[in-house]
Amino acid sequence: MFDLKYAASVFFSRRVAKRSAIVALIVGTILAFINHGDLIFSGTLTTTCWIKMIATCFVPYTVSSVTAVLTALEQREISGGLGTNSA
Repeated sequence: MFDLKYAASVFFSRRVAKRSAIVALIVGTILAFINHGDLIFSGTLTTTCWIKMIATCFVPYTVSSVTAVLTALEQREISGGLGTNSA
């Protein structure tokens, strides 16, 4: 059974947040250069582009965090529900 309280505790845990932030920084930077590289190198970034680049970082952050939650839930299920939020 899906345990929303446990899933939320994993999602918002310091360990998962730190790891997801690192992933978001790396992958978000790569995506920013792929999507806006011409504007970055020409120095013509607009406020809208900055907002889009920052928003782009939320995608890898969310993917990383959700993956951690799903892994923790799967491990908890395998161990018979005795797992802790040590994702």
